[in-house]
Amino acid sequence: MGCFHLSKEEREYIRQVNRTPGIQKAGRHMLATFLFVFGALSLMIALLSAQFTGWLWQSATGELPPAHGLLTGYLRWYWLLLICSAGSFGANAVLLAVYLTRAIQNLVRGRRVWRDEVMPRLAEIDSWDRANLKEVEYSRGQVMAYGSRYHSAALSYFVCAALCFLIVLGSGGMLVCERVSILPFQARADLAQIEAGALETAEVWVSPRSRPGGLPGPYGSGQPRLVTRRLILGEDTGYEWVVVRVPNALNFSPDRPLVEGQTILWNLEHAQRYQVSYTTNFHLVVDITPAGG
Repeated sequence: MGCFHLSKEEREYIRQVNRTPGIQKAGRHMLATFLFVFGALSLMIALLSAQFTGWLWQSATGELPPAHGLLTGYLRWYWLLLICSAGSFGANAVLLAVYLTRAIQNLVRGRRVWRDEVMPRLAEIDSWDRANLKEVEYSRGQVMAYGSRYHSAALSYFVCAALCFLIVLGSGGMLVCERVSILPFQARADLAQIEAGALETAEVWVSPRSRPGGLPGPYGSGQPRLVTRRLILGEDTGYEWVVVRVPNALNFSPDRPLVEGQTILWNLEHAQRYQVSYTTNFHLVVDITPAGG
């Protein structure tokens, strides 16, 4: 009997081998890992969805001044992102190590079984074939199925490890590349600035150039843009452009903005200057009013 043409009895034997506790345990782990990955991705998609972020970012805007309320809503979002990303990273890093260890252990056991049990039995079967003896005790298919059970478990654990690695890579990217690991602390520091009134202040011109945006963080399609990014310039900025974020709730639109093609003296005479107060980390504008004089 060849190992690729199995009889009914051989197929039933292989099914019994695949029901051994080691293989079944590896299969359960693989199913649980798939479900965990699906849950983690679903949670991250929910946290970045337009409906959820729009609600959370504006959850405190009716209770507090525009910049204070907006930053409070974002801070809640940052904490959720940090807890989910850090928790996912830590849990999957541990699982990755566990699954790799189990996969390697099963590979070692499988190699030992093939060396000490499977190969001698296959050699015995070959000797029967040469002597035209009937295989009474076991066939090639049964022997190879018996020897492959540890390799099947190892493969399942390697799949689990690969899935965990993808989650570690994604959550690590959120923590590092999207700076989720530091955004809550920067937002809290800016909130403390607003509450203490210890803000950055400057008398500046405002450029007519602007674009809608938001506070720092990972963004998905359709999310609301609750601030406008504007460029300011003046003696207090060392005559270098500084990007500030103006909450849309301030309803700010510059009157007689800076004309970039003209000289400083010309703009001093014709362009409106503004007194701007903003936070240090996110450059979130708390107050912007025309400068006197």
